[in-house]
Amino acid sequence: MIDPLAEVVTLLQPAARFSKLVLGASPWRVNRSDTGLPLYCVILEGGCHIETEGLDPIELVPGDFVLIPAAHGITMSSLAPPPPGIHTPDPIALGQNEFRIGNPEGPVDSRIMVGHCSFGSPDASLLVSLLPQLVHVRGVARLATLVQLVRDESLRARSYCPDCSKYC
Repeated sequence: MIDPLAEVVTLLQPAARFSKLVLGASPWRVNRSDTGLPLYCVILEGGCHIETEGLDPIELVPGDFVLIPAAHGITMSSLAPPPPGIHTPDPIALGQNEFRIGNPEGPVDSRIMVGHCSFGSPDASLLVSLLPQLVHVRGVARLATLVQLVRDESLRARSYCPDCSKYC
């Protein structure tokens, strides 16, 4: 049986443009006002809440994958968010596209891959309009594993060597 959602995503020809690993130490909250860029995230450990304009909040758990084809007005927070009105300090850059957010002295209780992607299809705007505002995939651990493997490979900055037919 054909999965229409998978077909549309395949036709979009997605490619990861930028990704970062966010290490969260509760409590924390981040508000973003992206300008329609495609956003994805994968929960590697722990969990968080995600809200987008017009949708109810979703609790994300390890292995969850989220794609927001055109991101506008996103809030992510720890499972135990800070009280309303309490500002979360800016993320701390740790190097190699890793960032720490939340309590600077607290234990890390969540690891989240977050990034922007681009769509290679010349019909991307039409295809994005066919997708839901937020795509949430739960219980497919291979997605999280695949994202982590891609990140590991990109950090190694290895290139394919045609002479020896392997990555060096």
